[in-house]
This record gives sequence, C-alpha cells and structure tokens, in this order.
Amino acid sequence: MTHEFAVSVDWDDHGRVIGAVPALDDCVAVGGDMDEMLERLEEEVRSQLAARGRLGEDDDIELVGFDLWTI
Repeated sequence: MTHEFAVSVDWDDHGRVIGAVPALDDCVAVGGDMDEMLERLEEEVRSQLAARGRLGEDDDIELVGFDLWTI
C-alpha cells in the first residue's frame, strides 16, 4: 500500500529546510538541504504511522504536493 502526504516546505533564518506534513500532527523535519529534509520527513511519517498501527512492512510513503514558502 502507498500512503501519500502533502508537504509544506519553509526555510529558517539559517537557510535550513523545514518540512511539515499537515495531515499528521507534529510531523516536522529539518535538513541542511531539500534531500536531507525529505529523507528525515519520510522517517518521521513512518514513525508516526507505525505508532498508530497504520503502517505495514511493505508500505511505501510518497511525499507529494509541495507548498513552498520563503521567510
């Protein structure tokens, strides 16, 4: 099964990329670049879904629909 989640992306004052999944409470990750943030955000999504019993071993996570904002 594939789980799709929209992502909001922002940058902080230090140039770090901040990603959030609005559909999951407190699902946020920070990275030095977009790739690092997306990797960390996917791990956070997996963690939250597993804690809720909604993630199977073979399930995929797809982060889609990026909303980009600039501070």
